[in-house]
Amino acid sequence: MRILGIDPGLQTTGFGVIEREGHQLRYVASGTIRTTRTQGVELGNLPARLKILFDGINEVVTRYQPDMAAVEIVFVN
Repeated sequence: MRILGIDPGLQTTGFGVIEREGHQLRYVASGTIRTTRTQGVELGNLPARLKILFDGINEVVTRYQPDMAAVEIVFVN
């Protein structure tokens, strides 16, 4: 079973992929999707930033094909 974990954030969204075989867990991949340093996208342009996040997560799902996903609850300070 392959599991995708997502740590959401509007500027930086983190992800991690692990695989479970029986009681063993194996690291597959991890990374970030950033919206702050994208050319042509201003910080105030929320729809464009959400599109970057959508496309990035879609790419991760397509590449690693997880069986399930878990998303961390967003904490706003």
